[in-house]
Amino acid sequence: MATTAQVVIFCPLPPKPNGIADYLAEQLPYFSDCIDVTVVIENHAPDPVAICPRVRVMRLAEYLAQWDEFAKIVHVYHVGNNPDTVYMLEVLLSRPGITVVHDLNLHYLIDLTNLSKGDKAGYTKALTNQYGVQGKVIGEQLSSHGWKGRFMPHELMMHSSIIDASSQIIVHSQYSAQKIAALGHKRVSLIPHHLSPGIRQFQPKLKMNYRGQLGLPGNKVVITSMGFIAKAKQIKAVLNSLAELKAQGLDFVYVLAGQCKPHEYDVYQDIADSGLSENVVVTGFLDEQDFFKYLLASDFIINLRYPTGGESSGTLSRAMGLGLGCIVVNIGPFAEIPDECAVKLEYNESFEANLTASIKRLVENPVERVTLGLNARRWVESSHNIALTTKQYRAVIEQEQALLDSRQMNSAALPGKLWRYLPKPAVAKWLTNNQDWVGELNTQSSGALWWLNNTLPVSVSGPLLLVGEGDACSTLATDLFGYSQNAICTVAPFELESVGAEAVPAQQVDIALAVIPLRAIEADPVRYFARLNQLLAIGAKVSLTVQPDSNAKPDVPMARTNLVSYLEASGFGVDKVHVGITQVDMQAIYPAISHEEWCFELTKVSWMVNKTPGDYGFKGISELTWLQPAISVGNGRGLT
Repeated sequence: MATTAQVVIFCPLPPKPNGIADYLAEQLPYFSDCIDVTVVIENHAPDPVAICPRVRVMRLAEYLAQWDEFAKIVHVYHVGNNPDTVYMLEVLLSRPGITVVHDLNLHYLIDLTNLSKGDKAGYTKALTNQYGVQGKVIGEQLSSHGWKGRFMPHELMMHSSIIDASSQIIVHSQYSAQKIAALGHKRVSLIPHHLSPGIRQFQPKLKMNYRGQLGLPGNKVVITSMGFIAKAKQIKAVLNSLAELKAQGLDFVYVLAGQCKPHEYDVYQDIADSGLSENVVVTGFLDEQDFFKYLLASDFIINLRYPTGGESSGTLSRAMGLGLGCIVVNIGPFAEIPDECAVKLEYNESFEANLTASIKRLVENPVERVTLGLNARRWVESSHNIALTTKQYRAVIEQEQALLDSRQMNSAALPGKLWRYLPKPAVAKWLTNNQDWVGELNTQSSGALWWLNNTLPVSVSGPLLLVGEGDACSTLATDLFGYSQNAICTVAPFELESVGAEAVPAQQVDIALAVIPLRAIEADPVRYFARLNQLLAIGAKVSLTVQPDSNAKPDVPMARTNLVSYLEASGFGVDKVHVGITQVDMQAIYPAISHEEWCFELTKVSWMVNKTPGDYGFKGISELTWLQPAISVGNGRGLT
């Protein structure tokens, strides 16, 4: 890469007590030798310390003041499931770039932008975006009954808005790469979490010196769990096992080397209940020096995550790089550790018994501890080398620069659309000026409520997907609403489910107009509406007219309220429903409507579809499907 290459990185920096901050700080010397690096931090973050002097650091306000100057520079966003990365989200969602997903599940991060601020509706929208109508139900129930805290956010994966907004994704595990690829994203790079170069200044042979400095005994086995003390790290299970081993006569010290989360988990109560107050040390947050000293003072590490948020543990890679044996849960990224490098436990009914046996074996067998540690060290040193991983980053940045050079200057990741509609008198004026044409109009084929109620946005660039028959809909779209004839792509109602890619727009569209007979959806309306969903971008507006007819023989209930249910199950939000004309026809200029029709104003809110909604009459578990876009361009979710 040429020395003039530039990159803007959004990431916290030390002294922020954040593993992602340490991660980037360790990378910067390797980046900045051949790339002009600017790091953007939040406005009120402490002044960075010990950062490579070649790196320019600015605060978010400074960046926003120079918005246009950074338009053609590659952006990298380091996103984690913590408050320190909230500040970057508005830029990430507005300016496509490379997103480094440090935690696959970003539920807590998204919660911080809405529910934690009292925005229950925003939280419900986020859940709907991820899970469709099921997410809407969860959000509404949580808003009504205050169920926050009664479930673990780990169990509700949330990340789709951030994934959709990203031009490219970097992850640290095959587990995360496969999960994101399953969402339809095509540009996912796997780059292992690097081994910290900071370990070079510490010597394992000084273990007893470190123990003396830290006040740890030299004649006992020291077991350590590193990082935030959270419920998902199964600390209670470890304490239960250690209490059982203490009763059997084993002597040890268990160090919880990290910061407590008292609002989530009261670890001190569990320590007291287990009778281990004299055996357990809780350190609180550690600076880097003490962090490494506690690692090197340890005999082995317990690093349990269940459920997993898809995170890769930087603390674990450091521990393994220092030659420490580890006990992990055989799930997610931790399942990718070679079997000879860690004790990997299945999380099942035998988990606690197996955990107790594994701890006992490592306490009593120093040879096994050392063997595990040596294997782990060789593996990490060969596959997590920071020079190698940084080179992989530079390759992704080069790819992104090429994409950026071809991308429109005003291209937004998830653009905030402000839809414009005709002024209310405009439809009446058009009717007055086109009475001859309107008098001959067959509203059965063109539909009436969609245009008489002014449901189609105007001044929209890009294609209009028209699902309908005859020329009347197209004429209304061009003459009344101002769409270019060349921008209209027409698909017959009965061909929507079978039409090939060559007959639909070459990009996900923002506007759709559909006028369909009930017969078109009588077999499976959710399947039909899901096909429409696949052709649309998130946030797309749809004007859908359904015309009941006597020839329809539906397999499922088809009342208007049923259709609302089916549309929500298909990933749409129903904004309005029209069953008549909302304007008073003082001048008798509106066409006569002799047939029944229902007009739905819709917004696409999710790629998630429930194929078996309750109105279908199925009993039992819903069948949820994450749709793959019919038009897979750019990142696979529509971003070029």
